[in-house]
Amino acid sequence: MIPKVFSPMLDSMLAISHNPAWLVLVVIVSTFMLEDLAIIGAAMLAASGRMQPELAFVATCCGMFIGDSALYLMGRGALIWPWLTRKFQHDMIQRQVAPLQQAPWHQLALIRCMPGLRTFGYIACGLARVPGLTFTVANVSSIIAWAAGLFGVAYWLGSQYAEQMHEWLWWLLPIALVIFIVGQRKLRQNIASTA
Repeated sequence: MIPKVFSPMLDSMLAISHNPAWLVLVVIVSTFMLEDLAIIGAAMLAASGRMQPELAFVATCCGMFIGDSALYLMGRGALIWPWLTRKFQHDMIQRQVAPLQQAPWHQLALIRCMPGLRTFGYIACGLARVPGLTFTVANVSSIIAWAAGLFGVAYWLGSQYAEQMHEWLWWLLPIALVIFIVGQRKLRQNIASTA
């Protein structure tokens, strides 16, 4: 069991505000950092009754769309501003430009499914001059499909095991974060070594 001091800390952190707008903002901003964990976290908030499931899902999708669009726009901006172009000379970005020019829909679906490629991939979309409408439609479709699957599973598990998960949450979150970060690094290393 976790020390009793952690349970009240979790409750007080989540009760900073009773206004759902605060939790929506937290969910949106968290997607900019660790998208998949943000989806799972939003589902857990919904499963615990702190947010309406629909609101949590929409906030997650909005955050993902805002973050992806910002990366795309930075890539487009690099076509105009040379100082920004120099920032995006990373091999992971440059390797994705040609495939995105040839088959943007297919590549965008792959980028969504490969968490280690998202940041580089959406910047590469802008550099590859993927049309804005194509990017938006493909991105929204992939966001809804990816988030619905992950959110649905996390929400179902959270609803089934809410009481047990609440007790172990302070241990599970840091462990999940470390596993996620290590996994991302290994994935990037594997991709870099195979190229």
